[in-house]
Amino acid sequence: MKIQYLKNQEINRLRYDNALKRSFNANIFAYSWYLDQVCEDWDLLVEGDYETVCPIPLSRKMGIVRVKHPAMAPFLGVFSSKHLPAEKVEDILHKIPFRNVAITLNHLNRLPKYNRKRTVNVPVLDLITPYKKIMERYSEQARDSLSKNDGTFVMRSIRTDEYMFFRRSQKKKGVMEEMQLTRIMNYAIRYKSAGIYATYSSHNELIAAVFLIKSNNRLFLFDCTQSQQGRQHHGVFRAINHLIESNSESNLTLEIPFKCEALQSMILFDHHQCLKYKKGIL
Repeated sequence: MKIQYLKNQEINRLRYDNALKRSFNANIFAYSWYLDQVCEDWDLLVEGDYETVCPIPLSRKMGIVRVKHPAMAPFLGVFSSKHLPAEKVEDILHKIPFRNVAITLNHLNRLPKYNRKRTVNVPVLDLITPYKKIMERYSEQARDSLSKNDGTFVMRSIRTDEYMFFRRSQKKKGVMEEMQLTRIMNYAIRYKSAGIYATYSSHNELIAAVFLIKSNNRLFLFDCTQSQQGRQHHGVFRAINHLIESNSESNLTLEIPFKCEALQSMILFDHHQCLKYKKGIL
């Protein structure tokens, strides 16, 4: 089938987003509303009647156009409702009409030849099994933390502005990152595809919070933050444990696309392996 290159203004966004909904490997980072929030600009490769799509995130520096995914979109690649052999993925990527390309592919994109060292491992946890079975993946420290009746509790009631205020109070800076995160949170929560879980102390003080987006049977942990008291009580882990317990025995997968140190020693995750694709001097 013919593969077309479409500039941003030529993209039929409804058909594109519907193609992602039908695809077997889509993720939240590829949807048009999300790319609009995090990319300077983005174009698209389309096969046939939007059966297979490949978003192209663009950045410009000193007059040079580069294909490089932004920090807030850690993996993209080729998405399709049909079988994607490695040779087809490679053929589509070769049709990106720019010299300098550096992107991380989604975990279901494979290439005929690749360097195993050039991969990104994304922690994941399937929630299809009962909660007690999932708890077997918890570390001794995690189980010990849950066994203590320290008066902390988790709720899903915090607003975006409360979350960002709490985040800033923990010295998480970065003006551009903060603006992007706020826009993403507001859009996702408005359309009921996201949620914020907050952990409170026994004195009803906010000590930790996590923000997640649900898309294509996957729960993406976007951001997490906690106070010193939150660290002492493992507040981020408690919020995620609440999420896991509430969604166990469901056809969902929890994914951690951004680093979350608070969970590293608490849960034994599986990993998706995402390949890095590069050409040119990037």
